[in-house]
Amino acid sequence: MGAAGPCDGQTDLPTMPVVDMPPDVPALRTFYLYLSAGCNLHCQHCWITPTFVHGKPVPGDCLELRLLQAAVEEARPLGLSAAKLTGGEPLLHPDFRRVVDYLTAQELELSMETNATLIDRELAVHLVKHTTLKRVAVSLDSPVEQDHDRFRGKPGAFREAVRGIEHLVAAGMHPQIIMSVYRGNLKQIDGLIELAMKLGASSVKFNPITKSGRGAEMHRQGQGLDFDAHIALIRHIRGPLQDRYPIYLSAMVPPAMSTVKELLRYGGEGAGCHVRHILGILGTGEMALCGIGRSIPELCFGRLGQDSLREAWMTHPVLVQMRKDMKGPFPGVCGDCLHVGRCLTHCLAQNYEANGKLVSPSPLCAEAVRRGVFPDTRRISWSSGEW
Repeated sequence: MGAAGPCDGQTDLPTMPVVDMPPDVPALRTFYLYLSAGCNLHCQHCWITPTFVHGKPVPGDCLELRLLQAAVEEARPLGLSAAKLTGGEPLLHPDFRRVVDYLTAQELELSMETNATLIDRELAVHLVKHTTLKRVAVSLDSPVEQDHDRFRGKPGAFREAVRGIEHLVAAGMHPQIIMSVYRGNLKQIDGLIELAMKLGASSVKFNPITKSGRGAEMHRQGQGLDFDAHIALIRHIRGPLQDRYPIYLSAMVPPAMSTVKELLRYGGEGAGCHVRHILGILGTGEMALCGIGRSIPELCFGRLGQDSLREAWMTHPVLVQMRKDMKGPFPGVCGDCLHVGRCLTHCLAQNYEANGKLVSPSPLCAEAVRRGVFPDTRRISWSSGEW
């Protein structure tokens, strides 16, 4: 899977007319489709912890096409216009091509997160030339073959991923490369950027491993980035590295923790995950906040084929409370932050894992407050002269 964390900062979503919706319920714009609960790699950091399936899907762990079709039909009047294909590894779905062709026929704008190891030339051409797939993100964690393979838990993963990227580029798709950053590959960032440029990638995104799923054990072992290393990484990528390289470099961080130069350069990138307009659908058919529903059942809202998607979207208590909380007033430092209107407490899934509350200060901002280094210039009280 491509992401090292639950939030990908998707922006500029296409829109569809919304029919018969209460004024306090936002449009459902995007499905996050976790097509398979299995993966053909066994990555050390994965926040979703999919089942390692040795290249084959686990029965019952792949989203049934008939359930997906019914979900799309029910969601179109709610505003559905896009879908992200992810997993586990989405290409493990036994009907992957039928799924993509169906979503294309429904005129949904598609994006995909993948490890690229299962993409051959013919599939790449089909995806690029004959579907509505607009963006692909591919995981690549090191320019050193052995290091990537060790981190991803499978010999040959590097060569297969590079081959998949090459097929995509040859077909006309220039994917984003996602590097999951930990202490073991910090010194390989320049090499990874140069490899991405050589392969023809459009951009490189850096995701420090989170304390979710298998990543929690890596942090316990001291392999994750602490607060100081995380901030240093953001400063380095968004400053000297972006100055040096022509390829676009991305690293998500709450805007309050950005420098003025970064805000001018990157604008609102990474401000929030648009969770108000997203519904995750797991390989089991469960409706969820996002992939975090695999490990936190209370963030699941029912099951396709048994429960109404429309009713879940409009009335589930977790979603109703989340929407209410996202209107403010916001808790903690968020209540006094200049950026809260667009940040909306950043990644709600990571917030929940950190303190059991969706709408709450992001772990990065909370730690900055604890250390006394949260920027005073980002506080409303300071800006208004009341600090």
